[in-house]
Amino acid sequence: MKKRILAIALVIGVLSACGWHTGVVSAAEITETPEEKTIEKMEVVDTESKIPYKSQFTKENIVLQITYSDATTAIVRPDKEIELDTGKLGKQTFPVEYQGKKIDYTVEVVPRQVQGVKVTHTDKTSATVGWDALPEAEQYEIYISSKENGTYTLLKSVKETKYRFSDLVRGKITYVKIRAAAAEAAGEYSALIRVAPKPDAVKKITSNQNVKTKITVAWERAEGATGYLVYYRPSADKDYILAGDTTELSFQVTGLKAGNDYYFQIYAYAGETDNVSEASPAVLFGTAPSIPTITKVKGGDRRVKVYWKKSTGADSYKIYFSTKESSGFQLGATAPADESTIRGVDGLKKKKKYYVKVEAVRLVSGMTLQSESAVKSAKTASTKAKATSTTAKLYSTLKKFKKSKAYKTYKAFKKKVLYRLSVIIPGLKTTNVAGFNATRMVPQSVTFAGDYMLMSAYDYSKKQESVIYIVNKKTRKYITTMVLPHSGHVGGITFDGVNVWITYGKNLQSFKFTEIQAAVASGKPYYELYRISSVCPMPETVSYVTFYKNKIWAGAYSETSKKYMYGYDIQNKWAAPSLVKTNRILMPNRTQGVAFTSSGKMLLSRSCQTKKGRRGFMSRLDTYRPTWNLNSYSIKKNKKKKTVKMPPMNEGIAISGAYTYIIYESPAFAECKAPMDRVTAFKTSKIS
Repeated sequence: MKKRILAIALVIGVLSACGWHTGVVSAAEITETPEEKTIEKMEVVDTESKIPYKSQFTKENIVLQITYSDATTAIVRPDKEIELDTGKLGKQTFPVEYQGKKIDYTVEVVPRQVQGVKVTHTDKTSATVGWDALPEAEQYEIYISSKENGTYTLLKSVKETKYRFSDLVRGKITYVKIRAAAAEAAGEYSALIRVAPKPDAVKKITSNQNVKTKITVAWERAEGATGYLVYYRPSADKDYILAGDTTELSFQVTGLKAGNDYYFQIYAYAGETDNVSEASPAVLFGTAPSIPTITKVKGGDRRVKVYWKKSTGADSYKIYFSTKESSGFQLGATAPADESTIRGVDGLKKKKKYYVKVEAVRLVSGMTLQSESAVKSAKTASTKAKATSTTAKLYSTLKKFKKSKAYKTYKAFKKKVLYRLSVIIPGLKTTNVAGFNATRMVPQSVTFAGDYMLMSAYDYSKKQESVIYIVNKKTRKYITTMVLPHSGHVGGITFDGVNVWITYGKNLQSFKFTEIQAAVASGKPYYELYRISSVCPMPETVSYVTFYKNKIWAGAYSETSKKYMYGYDIQNKWAAPSLVKTNRILMPNRTQGVAFTSSGKMLLSRSCQTKKGRRGFMSRLDTYRPTWNLNSYSIKKNKKKKTVKMPPMNEGIAISGAYTYIIYESPAFAECKAPMDRVTAFKTSKIS
């Protein structure tokens, strides 16, 4: 007899009908029948004796164990197909054949497993369970247990595909399995289902632990509940997200964003998670702000100044200080979140090391949430900060002024300047910048606001903040210094009657004139500005700004190119103003400042470089008379009417009454051979 090799494909032991198991035998177990052996015994092993109605059952589902004449064994499949009608319930016996040897095997066809079992209705004392119909079923047997893994007993047999459980106890689960039965045959049990009466709704939700990315919610027990589903949504979204389910009375929701608000709703459920109560009221909670980061701490005159980055979600900040690194912290200052992230802590001792930390705070639903920065330190100064200088840096008398190169070299300037009305630029020798000395402040621009002349300046070393010197317009006496919340170039400053505007990179910033009044009223050597009313973006970096015809006009500086100056209408002037672009004028290069006369003339302060002989050197005042058609987007500048040469590095320009005033940055630069330490005054009619 030739050697036979059985090539038998594996059949997964899961019948197609409803997951009934058959024997699984690997290909390695299927053996050959040697020619010299004979079969002494054959039996069916590892094969289901019950199979679901209308399922597939072929010879591949049958496993045979063969015993040979030499007492060895082999695992094989039948070599002939079987005859079985799985569309007929009951027991069926059929022959199984292998290499001419036959045995009988009996299989019982039973109803399929019941599917789709679910609770279809609940109330406070009953629950109705339904399931999918099976055509082969004559009835359905309902088994129950008080424990999930306990003993299940037959409760009732029904012909319908539903059953109502009555007189249920709230909070108690009845575990239910259902199977189909027919002709004394019963199918496999359905998946387990938990049955319980409908629970009450959760009525009170609280939160007891909120951090940057987690919120823990808690609630009181709902009558009849066996578990709870916790949902949340970001306050800006409409759809709720399932955070999870629990049998406890609290739950921590993770993966949230710092400094954000979230609404929470909780459903009580009993038995199955789809047997839920009405939703609880929606409750708003929030995560703690993101951790603030201190970027710098510096020690000044009996104070330290703290700088930090904004925290997401913070409503305010608290600045704490201590002489110890890890204890003894006291509250030194507070800051609303809509103000600058700079604060000074005052009343400290000289020449002493202080540790500081910043706490970001937000209030949500009556709960105060905090995040705390790392600790940083600085040492206070050993000496008192010098007062802002008020005497002239260069020319203390008229005689010295007239001997200056600026006066003697520039003939038109010499002829037209009004020394008696000119104003000494304060702070050129030293400026007290909130308890810190600055010895190289660079004057930039000038404007008039109420009773005051305002001069902007920045620290050439970038160590201290930029400032606005406040001078009495009538007496020309220095009053105090406003310290800005940044070290920007502040090349332009103007006043619209309500707001003071300053240039800051590619933005215009505004703050209320009341801040100037508060600085004057403080009687202090400096006043720190923390609140900027608005920040308005510009097309490019702006260098100068002015106010005319109820519009803000701002433009960029270029040494070589013409640039547009744009006109803007002011919206929401009395609150947080914004700007709407309405007009433009093409300006000549090297424009540093602009002012307008009441008759419509436009005076341009134009300059470049510190002295003659350098590339692009210019220092002069040009006058134009534009065609003022404000209904047109583009306004014609027209031809230049007049030019007056000025000392070098003339910057901002402003007009008050019959006089024009020009400020210079030259006293901050030693290489400038004709510096000017005053805001010089001119009769407007003489220079325009």
